[in-house]
Amino acid sequence: MKLKSLALLGASIGLTVVAATADAANPMGVAFKQENNVTLYGKPTGMVITGRCNLYDAPFQTVRARGGEVLFYINPTAVPDYTTCTRDHQFYMGDTGRVPLWPFPSYGQRVLRPGNHLADIRAGRAWSNYIVNFVVAKMRERKFDGVFIDTCGGRPWTSYPNWSNWPLAEKNAWTDGCADLVRRLDAQRRAINPNFIIVNNNVWDRSDGNTRGLVAQKYVDGITLEHPTCCVKSYHVAIAKRTYSNLGHRRVMVIATSPAEARQWATIPGVTHVTYATNYAYPPAPVISFKALTDR
Repeated sequence: MKLKSLALLGASIGLTVVAATADAANPMGVAFKQENNVTLYGKPTGMVITGRCNLYDAPFQTVRARGGEVLFYINPTAVPDYTTCTRDHQFYMGDTGRVPLWPFPSYGQRVLRPGNHLADIRAGRAWSNYIVNFVVAKMRERKFDGVFIDTCGGRPWTSYPNWSNWPLAEKNAWTDGCADLVRRLDAQRRAINPNFIIVNNNVWDRSDGNTRGLVAQKYVDGITLEHPTCCVKSYHVAIAKRTYSNLGHRRVMVIATSPAEARQWATIPGVTHVTYATNYAYPPAPVISFKALTDR
């Protein structure tokens, strides 16, 4: 779950921005494996992101009972060679071998990282439809406040897929697939539970200057900037200021590399939640204080 630092992409910086109060961000934490410190985020305006296997563990519901938000994790863009738990197995269609893989340049050739093959995230395909149904079922359960969609965005941000050498048609199929996924999830949450939060861990820009992914920004409540370049006059600062969904619960999160950097990001206009992490097993103690939000 690591995005590479992005170069300045001036062509897409000049988009609508939001006004924000300095140092108005709140604490968030990532708990992929263990629940140490999780309940510390159980206050109004706190947030925790689950892992793939522990999403129903009791500490997360404690956070919700105390007023915090819990987002469950999914990664729709990559299929691990092996699942690690029953929940993982269920998410990947009960058998990772059943999940359709990215068909270009030949079926199953591309990987997000070693041991994780790219999934066929193209719009309207079987895997995309499955993901929509999976998330909708979670919306209806009302045991979570939202979904954290890892890696889906304008392009895959690891070096392993070799994105720069993809043909344009293949690039567009990827971008359009991720945009279509969040579009359909947004339509479902507006019908079922408009308070349900949708955040993706990626940007909607592309390094080739193509802007077709930017339409997806209106379907998500915000994005996560993972280990971004800190902190002033950077590409990521401009990204944090952008306008996302019009539903009124903006969630633009930053995962920094140190407590000091997280506190810097808490002062950046547009950022709503910060943490720091280099190991995602469990979150650190909240790195900033809790502040009132007006979108509840």
